[in-house]
This record gives sequence, structure tokens and C-alpha cells, in this order.
Amino acid sequence: MKPRDSAVPARLFRMSDEQRQGPRVKLSIGGRFMRPDRSEHGATITEASLRTMEIESDALVATGERIVGYFYTIGRIEGKVLRVKSRTFILELVTTLVKRDRLASQLIWLANREILNLPEDRRHDRVVPNDPRISVRHKLSPHVEPVNGHLIDVSRSGAALSIRGDFGKGDEIIIGTTPARVVRVFDGGIAVEFHGSVPEAMFDVKMRL
Repeated sequence: MKPRDSAVPARLFRMSDEQRQGPRVKLSIGGRFMRPDRSEHGATITEASLRTMEIESDALVATGERIVGYFYTIGRIEGKVLRVKSRTFILELVTTLVKRDRLASQLIWLANREILNLPEDRRHDRVVPNDPRISVRHKLSPHVEPVNGHLIDVSRSGAALSIRGDFGKGDEIIIGTTPARVVRVFDGGIAVEFHGSVPEAMFDVKMRL
């Protein structure tokens, strides 16, 4: 018996060596970026390829600006503003061959996640705090100097951070005053799960961990 159309699995997204330069992927990935004046702004990547990214933000960037950003899953990005639209801008990426190959794998994974409707381990809405600065230390090493980082975004159950340091999956850490466990390490940062949910009344852009 011929299966119904709804039972036919979606064709997974793949890229050949030639195609790896062009395909674009629709996304919704939160993060932050820094402008040349060193001001920081919340943002969301809405579309990406290996050459450019479309980024949504309230910041009024200008064509030609150099931008450095950190985004959940993708990590650190750098580039030049190619074109400005209403509430979005197109960033022309500056990447090494190693970073480009890693980005290609990330885009394939993200595209297939959408096709297969795979759940992402983010159980609550996320916000980008007005003040993203944060200090992080290992819970079992209270006398070691804490490491400074920036919050990419925060949910009631966890957060993504832009940070450099010796952090690995499973590490117990303290973010500000909030205990958490590292659940993922990505290029330029970590994702953590809090030991207790942030109370709904405290969950907004003014929150401090």
C-alpha cells in the first residue's frame, strides 16, 4: 500500500562542496553584537549562509560598520555591515577556512532540525538582559578568580553565555550568584541549566543573576 504523503519523511538538507558557498537557512538564534563604539546590543539571526547573515536588532547600525557578535549555537561571528533594512541588516562575514567549515556543519544541523521538527532544549521564552555583564566561577573552586563574560540570552531554566575559560560539559558553576550546570560548550561560549527556575515575577530584561 502506498503511504500517505504525511507519512513520507522530509528530505534532509545536505550541501555538496560546490553548494556550500550558497544555500541560506532560516533561523531564529539570539545573541549580542558590539559596534565600533564598543556599545553592545541584543540581536537575532534570522537567516544565514556561509557568506552573509541577516540580523534583526533595534540598533541603528550603518553600512560599512565592523561588527563582532556572539550567538547561541553558532558562537563568535565577525564581519562588515553590507546593507541596512528596516529593523534588520545584512552582515558580510569574515571567516577563516576552519570557521567556515564549522559554520557549514552548524547550518546543516540547524536546517535539518527545522525540517524534522526536532525539539531544542529551550523550554521557556528567552530575553536579552539590559546589562549582560556577568562573572562566572567554578562552584568547587570558590577561591579561584572568577571569569568575566556576557549573557547572550536567558530563559527561566538556563542561559547562553559568551565567555572564555576552562569550562566543560557537566561542570557545576556559579553565574553571578546563581548556581548552574554547563550543558553545552560552543565556539566562544557555553550554555547552562539553572538548578532552579527563575521566578516569573523576576523574569524580564532588568533581571540580574
